Amino acid sequence: MYVAVVFIIAVTFQYVENSNISFNGHSPSYGSCDNRLSCPSWSYCSNNSTCECYDRNYVVLCSEDMKKGGLLQCYCLTWNENTNETEEGNCLYNCKIYSRNYFSLNGAYTTLTRNVTDLNTQMCGRLNRNGTLCSKCVDGMYMRAYSYDMSCTTCSGGWINILKYILVAFVPLTVFYLMILLCRINIPSSRLQGFVIVCQMATSPMILRVYATAFTMNKKPMTYTVLQVFGTIVGIWNLDFFRLIDLDICFRIAPLTVLSLDLLVALYPFFLISVTWLIILLHRHNFKAVSLMCKVPIYLANKCSRHNNSNNIKSSTIDAFVTFMLLSYVKLFNVCLDVLVPVTIHRVKNKSHIALFMDASISYFGYNHLFYTIPSLSICFVFIVGPVATLFLYSYTFFQKGLNLLPHRWQIFIRLVVDSLQGRYKDGTEPGTRNCRWFSTVPFILRFV
Repeated sequence: MYVAVVFIIAVTFQYVENSNISFNGHSPSYGSCDNRLSCPSWSYCSNNSTCECYDRNYVVLCSEDMKKGGLLQCYCLTWNENTNETEEGNCLYNCKIYSRNYFSLNGAYTTLTRNVTDLNTQMCGRLNRNGTLCSKCVDGMYMRAYSYDMSCTTCSGGWINILKYILVAFVPLTVFYLMILLCRINIPSSRLQGFVIVCQMATSPMILRVYATAFTMNKKPMTYTVLQVFGTIVGIWNLDFFRLIDLDICFRIAPLTVLSLDLLVALYPFFLISVTWLIILLHRHNFKAVSLMCKVPIYLANKCSRHNNSNNIKSSTIDAFVTFMLLSYVKLFNVCLDVLVPVTIHRVKNKSHIALFMDASISYFGYNHLFYTIPSLSICFVFIVGPVATLFLYSYTFFQKGLNLLPHRWQIFIRLVVDSLQGRYKDGTEPGTRNCRWFSTVPFILRFV
């Protein structure tokens, strides 16, 4: 799905950089060759010692005289110095989203440089990347830690970068959480549900990553400014604050580890909810320090809420948990995609192999990949599949029997959360009605789409 989204965006919005590249139904050949370096980048040296077009499934097109070659957008063609061979596969770094000639065949292709050793510079140069399918940063540079722009930058500042990351990622999220908590905003049971789903789709991390990287490659400052303003305002529903602003924040860690930092942002609201629940328990046991600290929040919660009662903070915490379960859903799902989606790297002479889409230097389910895979699969099961399965099976007798085996506190918590999500739907107890509470799974499923 991830690769499909990348390809659809690129083909829909194309930037015409080449012209007069035609395909005549067969693989053109041109001249003689001694090795791969003596052929243009869009061809290979065949066993007959001639340069033949590398035309795998229309990914690469060649002109009949073999003087021009084009690469399909959202594909990368890079040069591997160790194997002296070109490598091709899906990537984010050749998606160009501007076109004056929409849906044209030529507009979907990028003109390739003739010298094969210059491929990496053409594909990855503006992003300061190199390696297989532009998977690595150049020496001495690292990927930005809080940006959808996939480019690399020089990393300096040490602990200052950590403070910057906390300031732009966690401080605004804390303020946003307090607003949700004190004003008792429950997205699943309010009219905000449809609006939030549209905003999350429009600012989906995978989509903004393609756009931000494409703008960096194509240098479109005015239009990118509009995207930055739009993404900053609407992106709060995906828990992204100022992420489209190119902040120079980086850590000396691998690109895939940088992408995995989103797990901290997505799970941080649940940490705040746990702290809130602990404070509620301490307040009930009349801890003086906690009671004094809670006077202002309780007063604000009572003012914001429509119903002035003593259970406002408790019910607001449940509403906040349900709300952030939905808001974190897209980000958690995106992190799982980053770590689990594969890409096939094609070569002419050597066998193709499967690598990780977001870092093609990592073999799929290899040793380095397993370090990220196990936590991601656990998170997918608990936070992605878990809520949908619970809501769908909750009304069945066998599920209720299993729920009764849990500790009493967990039973109460799960019932409160499910009731907050399903409360607006009929349960079939009224005459002439059916049980429609399973319909509460639809907002989660829509976020898959």
